[in-house]
Amino acid sequence: MRTAGLVLVSAVLAGLAHPPLGLWWTLLFAPAVLFGVLHGKPMRAGFGWAWLWWTVYALTLGYSLGYLIHLRTGSVLMSIVGLVLVAALSACFAGLAGALIGRMPLNLWGVLGASGVWVFFQWLRGLGAFAFVWGQMAPALYRVPVLLQIADTIGAWGLEWLILFWNALLAYAWRARQWRLALGVGAAFWAGWLGYGVLILRQSQNAPPTARVAIVQPNVNLARPYAPAEWEPIREQIEALVRQAGQAHPDLIALPEVLEPYPMPESRVAFERWQQLARETGAAILVGGYRLVNPVADQWANTAHLFLPDGAWRYHDKVQLVPLGETVPFREYLPFLAWFGVVEEDLQAGARLEPLAAGELRIGAVICMESTYPWIARGLAARGANLLWVGSNESWFGRTPALEQHLAFSVLRAVETRRWVVRCAPEGYSAFIAPTGEMVRVEPFTPKVQVQTVSLSSRATLYGRYGDWIVVFGACWSLLGLMSARRRVSGGVSARPKAT
Repeated sequence: MRTAGLVLVSAVLAGLAHPPLGLWWTLLFAPAVLFGVLHGKPMRAGFGWAWLWWTVYALTLGYSLGYLIHLRTGSVLMSIVGLVLVAALSACFAGLAGALIGRMPLNLWGVLGASGVWVFFQWLRGLGAFAFVWGQMAPALYRVPVLLQIADTIGAWGLEWLILFWNALLAYAWRARQWRLALGVGAAFWAGWLGYGVLILRQSQNAPPTARVAIVQPNVNLARPYAPAEWEPIREQIEALVRQAGQAHPDLIALPEVLEPYPMPESRVAFERWQQLARETGAAILVGGYRLVNPVADQWANTAHLFLPDGAWRYHDKVQLVPLGETVPFREYLPFLAWFGVVEEDLQAGARLEPLAAGELRIGAVICMESTYPWIARGLAARGANLLWVGSNESWFGRTPALEQHLAFSVLRAVETRRWVVRCAPEGYSAFIAPTGEMVRVEPFTPKVQVQTVSLSSRATLYGRYGDWIVVFGACWSLLGLMSARRRVSGGVSARPKAT
């Protein structure tokens, strides 16, 4: 019971690192309890304890998902069942990591291996048809710029590894009673992590502003459909806000995801009204909407539409669709998913990542949940994007902590790529995010126009060049740690600490 209590408290404390409380510092000790419990456990027990820890952690930070399921189904029961299922299934990745962590030796190789194997299995959650990385620990640091800066070298998964290495080191000191060695390694670790952040922040003098960007936040609930007669006055309000933004003579006016309900250019009325707005304001206008990809099958794409003052139109289709929210993989084999209010018709995913050009602007369009996948922003920056637009629709989450949690991912994308991020949401949270991760927020839940001067950068970061290389190193460290443990056992040397 004592062990179970430690694991449960540890998981809850780690979950509280995320919004709404944002107690990010709990990540500097809470996971260490789990690592300490896992040491020396058989693989089945290691899987069970890590699975339990992650399930409780995910429920602590991710209960907003229950709000979404309830909104789609109207059933409290199905929202609870769906939330628990998502947490429990994602916990299987943590369970697999826990099974191996228990086999790691009680030395520094084991510290490297434990942190590496955890990050590797969490990284795997972001692959495949059901890719979903909500619950990653690194976004909890979004309000601590000094700890974020190293993401331009190792990415968000590298930040994840730093958090877990420190916790594994604490667990090693606890179980092996090696406090002096851990103190020396920890001092070097923090000197490197903090030193890099301080150095970058001191050097990061704001580059000369090269573009003016306006965010239009219309304060419209996009979680419900509108009849044409209902939408027309809302459209007029949006157009008035766009014209107000145009008075500041911006280079770009940015609006949220799927704000335009009618597919373009198929809906000529909607298409021509946006073209006319671009001509009137003399600014490029980027707005989220839809595009009819296959008229025969009536298949749509989630699309970012760019309208230029000269009448030109460019678009970018969303590449990574939200599992169950925009597409249902293997739908014919999983009919029970319909009970949880999943989308009835699949959208069509885009095929490529290409920036949208508007004068000197090369805009990387990152659409909603794509901001949680590092490879999207990284790929757009590699193809020449000098500014990132994150168009989002958090109306589905009401005013739950999911809004702030989602915003945190965009902060990481800004630091990883060293690009300004223009984040637009229909109600909140909208923000301008500097390449250092520092934010200029737009007041939420109110119609708002806000203008910001930004710098454009085409510089490639180390992370931009090499991606999630830290994950590969982590996997290698894990293998070496497991091999070290086997050698110690086969050589007759116990990996357990001496009895005291």
